Amino acid sequence: MKDRILHTIKQIEGYRDGVEFYENLCKTAEFIKEEFKTLGFTVQTDDFELKGRKYSNIIATKDGVSHGKDWILIGAHYDAVHGSPGADDNASGVAVMLEVARALGPKPSLMFVAFTLEEPQLNTVEFLIGSKHFVKEMTGRGLGFRIALILESVGYISHRPDSQILPPFVKAPRVGDFIGLVGNKKAIAVMEKFKDTASRYVPGLKVVTYKAPLKGYLLPETRFSDHAPFWDAGFPAIMITDTAMFRYPYYHTEYDRAEHLSPDFMEQIAMALIKIIEELIPAQDKSLPRQSQESS
Repeated sequence: MKDRILHTIKQIEGYRDGVEFYENLCKTAEFIKEEFKTLGFTVQTDDFELKGRKYSNIIATKDGVSHGKDWILIGAHYDAVHGSPGADDNASGVAVMLEVARALGPKPSLMFVAFTLEEPQLNTVEFLIGSKHFVKEMTGRGLGFRIALILESVGYISHRPDSQILPPFVKAPRVGDFIGLVGNKKAIAVMEKFKDTASRYVPGLKVVTYKAPLKGYLLPETRFSDHAPFWDAGFPAIMITDTAMFRYPYYHTEYDRAEHLSPDFMEQIAMALIKIIEELIPAQDKSLPRQSQESS
């Protein structure tokens, strides 16, 4: 598994922002579509235009998206910030997502989404453009999400003392050797279930959880990925992350390359995610009550 993860990262790695390297972004989208199709998924796109160009979120499900309020979504953005080849941010997330899809295969109520334009764009101050469009489009169709699990920069680990920077008022280890789960209030039960499942099946993976109060507005960095639009729409959502700028020395630079990442760490994350989803799917109508969109 770890060899495939690393291979996928190297396939995606490269300049692919939505403006200067638009063609590369489109090639990456086609690569992801073909990977999902090879795995037996029905692939659809959620398309939109920005500054006269078409962009696509890629949706992979068993039989297509038409209805349903209990989707379990696994997502990762496939664009990179301008000037960076984006190995950790976020080829790593896409690679792990594809391995989870490979292991689980198409299942009812299971949705994989590769988001575009997560990063700030040269021609606008906006970001999370793709996921905002997706959430608005899907909720407009009446779809709902039991949980959204968003993979955001999951490839870097460090065992050096003080390698982990901590934001104000956040309690966590000061060694960057864990995977972080950042969720809203509605996602607490799933975060704890993830932590318990990882301890049973992937005991070598350290998991640290953090509940972001007030939809993350007290600590804006907790909103810097595609989980935030789900929070804003009232759904449970979790960002799964190596903490990016709080740990990774090559964050948003030209040096964000595969050589700095840990295939073992990413394999552990993929294995834990596979196990938690296997436990969540049969529990959909039992231990996880349907959540309303009224409280966060």
